Amino acid sequence: MRLTRCAQGIVLLIVLLSSAALVLDGMPLLLAAGTLLAFLTCQYLVFDHRFRQAIGSVTVQRSLERTLVRKGATLHVTTMITLQVPPHLQAGVKEILPPGLEVQDGETAAVFDAAGSPQSRRLGYLVTAVVHGQMQFSGLSLSAWDTFFKNSIRLTAAPFSGPLLLVQPVGLFEPSLKRISTESREVEKMSVLSGLGVRALREYYAGDDLRRIDWKLSAKHDKLFVREYTGMVSLPPLLIVDLPAKGAAFDPRDFETMVAAVAGMAEYSVRMYQHVSVLLISGANILHYAGGEKNLRRCMSMLREWMHPAGRTVNLYRTPDRTDLRSRIRTIEHLLAEQADPKTTRFLAALRTKSQAALQHQKTHVFTSQLVRTFSPLAMDEAYLYSLCEGDTSHLRQVIRQAKTMEFSVHLRVPKAFWAFSETSGGNRLIADTMEVFA
Repeated sequence: MRLTRCAQGIVLLIVLLSSAALVLDGMPLLLAAGTLLAFLTCQYLVFDHRFRQAIGSVTVQRSLERTLVRKGATLHVTTMITLQVPPHLQAGVKEILPPGLEVQDGETAAVFDAAGSPQSRRLGYLVTAVVHGQMQFSGLSLSAWDTFFKNSIRLTAAPFSGPLLLVQPVGLFEPSLKRISTESREVEKMSVLSGLGVRALREYYAGDDLRRIDWKLSAKHDKLFVREYTGMVSLPPLLIVDLPAKGAAFDPRDFETMVAAVAGMAEYSVRMYQHVSVLLISGANILHYAGGEKNLRRCMSMLREWMHPAGRTVNLYRTPDRTDLRSRIRTIEHLLAEQADPKTTRFLAALRTKSQAALQHQKTHVFTSQLVRTFSPLAMDEAYLYSLCEGDTSHLRQVIRQAKTMEFSVHLRVPKAFWAFSETSGGNRLIADTMEVFA
């Protein structure tokens, strides 16, 4: 129980009047102090009764998008809170989250005004699991206040807590899966609408475009036939957005420019190619993937929900890449072939041995396998990678390298300041060859 400033002023006035009554031996002053004390006591009893009424009216319904996730995954939580606030009282409710969850976006608190009937508030927010194990949603924190008093209580009983979230650990590495490549990509559409000529005629299937029906042939055989045209197929690009780390130092203007550029490219892809695919990452953490989105309004809503700085549970700067290790070994072997000094030769030989041992024990990273599984079923010719390039950029090299392995081009779009810095200082050639400035 805490006193508001109004109640603190009344208490101070009571003390002053009581002191003056003792010094001046004045009964009227003592009577005034007693009256104020009785008034404040009555207000406390009324507030305590109303506060207990508010506690008894609280009901909670909490639902999770998934109850079983892996460490680093982001999920949506929805909480419906119903509360009846007595007259002359205001109340606030806040979620008590487990320490292993980090809020990414959304509202976790609500304010209720006095009303004669129960009120409901819906809280929706995104959380990221930063540790593994069982996590129980603890409950709510209820606060209430009026003109004179304010109080709060933690509601952690069974009706207010739950459900249970199970977070599984994620290994740093996983064995690479052999994938049979046919060196071709399959397009969902059977053919383009129009082209250079008619490739074939076939029977009509449910879902075929009515504009491709050959009415003369259909009338002749009393059965619907459609034309399949030959021509070039335009494949939409993949948008990859590297969100900055939560708490990292970056220019807000660059982030706003990147958000606008991503939204503009997504809108262009939907209008030009009828759908768009967006992959949202933050460092070596895949946050969300929307493939083949055809609804522009739903696509913009998804970008508004996810385009915020995100927590990074995995980083790659401490993990040497297998390709970099092989390149290092080839460089060392080239230097050994040209080296005549015995001391330098022994040093390079020892360095080659250590690099070969590291390559032998180095496994495929989880992030690399996730990229392969995401890129494999896509039919595309190019991808646009948006990033502020703040902090470690090892994951960007991994994305570009896997994209080149899949034989499609990547356009890395970065802020103008980072592009100018890379041009003057020189950087990783794999990144520099694909770098552009987003506008």
